Amino acid sequence: MCSNNLTLQELSDISGVPIETVRNIYYGKVTDPKASTVLAISKALNVTVNYLMGYPTYNPDEIFIIRHYRKCGLHGRNIIQLVAKYESKISRSERDASDKHKIPCLIPIGNKGDGIPYCSNDVVDIETVLPDAYLAIEITTNLFTPVFCKNDRVLFANRFPENGEIAVFMKSDKAYLRKFIEEEDGYCLKSLNGRGFDILLRRMDEVDCIGTCIGIVRA
Repeated sequence: MCSNNLTLQELSDISGVPIETVRNIYYGKVTDPKASTVLAISKALNVTVNYLMGYPTYNPDEIFIIRHYRKCGLHGRNIIQLVAKYESKISRSERDASDKHKIPCLIPIGNKGDGIPYCSNDVVDIETVLPDAYLAIEITTNLFTPVFCKNDRVLFANRFPENGEIAVFMKSDKAYLRKFIEEEDGYCLKSLNGRGFDILLRRMDEVDCIGTCIGIVRA
């Protein structure tokens, strides 16, 4: 009612539910209204019956994805849609005897600098036997040698890194491959080969962690 700026009388008029019934529900005098009453009020408020009764339509993981998807710009939404498209094609029946499964692999195009522009990627699906792998990024430059070589496909798990692990972090509009180091006064996302720059942080909420490296597929 507050979101729609409605009074009790207005809700009654729109829903067709008698004002006394609406008032009794609002003040808790009626806690088990008829299904027809709940349906009429839900239609008037433009919400689902489940939502009105306190049962969320989406689980917490789905709500998290939807909330962040709505905050994304066009490029971010395109990436999410591409990943969702590839993931939706995968089912348990498609796993073979070796328990391989498919994951999306982002292939950066354009600028081959230290940071990977997340808005410029092709997407292909690749197979892996690592059960925790949910995303891969293909290395298209020699800037990360000797840790990663050109044409390597780095596999990531959907978790935050432990101290000393390599992960990919999003800062501004680029993704950076860095080693996560805990320091006394903050954190350091350390360059892998000394040619990139270290990212110093006071708090880890200054960047977003896309995933932690758990394997490499070599060409």
